Amino acid sequence: MTNKKTINLKVNGIHCNGCATKIKKSLDSLNMNHETEVNIESGNVKVIYDADKAGLTDIKSKISEVGFQIESVELE
Repeated sequence: MTNKKTINLKVNGIHCNGCATKIKKSLDSLNMNHETEVNIESGNVKVIYDADKAGLTDIKSKISEVGFQIESVELE
């Protein structure tokens, strides 16, 4: 059984589908069996992931690496 966790991030700088794709691809590199939903209008990014494979710090770093600023984080 995997250790599934869900986080909601408010991310600044998301303007289009290209931005959403860039975020999703950056998280793919973590190999954490994740599902990612990006809401372009609100700038919200919801990530459901295996916490045994990656952590919140890893996720935040990957999103920052591709040029986006994380405003806030909410754990579910």
